[in-house]
Amino acid sequence: MPDDLCVSMEIPPDTAFACPVAGAAQTLAQRAGFGQRESYRFQLTVEEFCLCLIGLAQADEPLRIDMTGKRYLLRAAFSFKAADLSLGGLNSTACSVGRENGEMPRDLGLLLAAQAADRFRLDHRGGDQFCIVAEVDRRYPALTPVHAPEQTRPPYRLALALDPARLSQAAALAMSVYPAWQCPGSFRTPEKFADLVADGQVACVCALDAAGQTVGLLTWNRCSDQALYFSGPFVFAAKQARGDVARVLLDGFLEAVAREHYAIVLGFRSSDDLIPGYFEPLGSLQACAETGCDRQPVVFRHLREDTGMAVWCSPSIENFLRQTYERLAMPRDILPVEAPAGRPRRESLLGTLLDRHRDLAELRPFLDGQDMAANLAASVAAIRDKGIHRILYYMDLSRPWEAALADDLMQSGFSPKVVLPHGGQGDMVVWQHDQDS
Repeated sequence: MPDDLCVSMEIPPDTAFACPVAGAAQTLAQRAGFGQRESYRFQLTVEEFCLCLIGLAQADEPLRIDMTGKRYLLRAAFSFKAADLSLGGLNSTACSVGRENGEMPRDLGLLLAAQAADRFRLDHRGGDQFCIVAEVDRRYPALTPVHAPEQTRPPYRLALALDPARLSQAAALAMSVYPAWQCPGSFRTPEKFADLVADGQVACVCALDAAGQTVGLLTWNRCSDQALYFSGPFVFAAKQARGDVARVLLDGFLEAVAREHYAIVLGFRSSDDLIPGYFEPLGSLQACAETGCDRQPVVFRHLREDTGMAVWCSPSIENFLRQTYERLAMPRDILPVEAPAGRPRRESLLGTLLDRHRDLAELRPFLDGQDMAANLAASVAAIRDKGIHRILYYMDLSRPWEAALADDLMQSGFSPKVVLPHGGQGDMVVWQHDQDS
């Protein structure tokens, strides 16, 4: 984007270069208009990752750092080569393990880096090539309460131009009308939502009434190269007008995405205003504690013909997958994969995202290891201790090592719930931890 600031460099595997890189990170953050707190956190994140990866990467290979300052976050990507990579210190449970043993964490640098960043992910690019991407968010003003229009007047139409004020108001209206778990996380800071739209990370349609009042919103964003997630429709009109507003939003959404190259749209957070007939059910997840044992429907709609693909599958979930694909009439070649007889490294690595406002934790596997089952169990216990009830785990069926973890998941209390066609590099299975286990 034109207003992004970018800095790239390659450094030799020498710790003396970590300080200059951290200085560049601080300068980038300040030039991008971030506050002192975020700038310091980004600087700390970059410096600690540099120091740790210099020690882990191959001695004869440079470490590449690409830093970006966007409207809403700071991002650092570390590309490197490493053999037998072990990053157990990045697990969310690394700190508690050290505390229980009465010892300092073994990988203190990795722990500091993970704690300083708001999130990170590890991409394995094949062989001994890896990339760690760490991000620090901009701080935004808290949500200001707004009121839905008391009276609305047809006809309802889509807004042709969406200015930041309109977008912020629409996000705040959604938060005031719908439960938090149905709303995207960015709605809690409406100015961030407007920045995400301006940056092209999120797209949306907004509905107005005859007087120009905001009466509806539907958003979507990229899920994978082939799939989009949508949220909504969020309707801020009286009962008798809700169907008309929802139809305007859904028609506008489908017309917009029909021009894209994507094969499918998926809905995790479809609201109760979704009109029957627009989408088909994929399955359901257990909703958050505040709504008791409600079911959270997951829906989809093809934008292109599904021509089939091959997926890896553990015997433990073969029946689940075959029944799901048969019900959805989706052609798939199911390739068997056995539980791993030996693990490539001692320590596994799980990515953990926590969202207390939505009562949600999401786990993704980054590296397999001998301690995967124990890591899953410890992660679940740590999440439960934080008072979060909904725990989801995402398994990409295009990767045999991920598909082979089914037994570990079941032993840790997870059950396969939904298949997201094209949700990752291939189809994605969403597992949910049993709240009673």
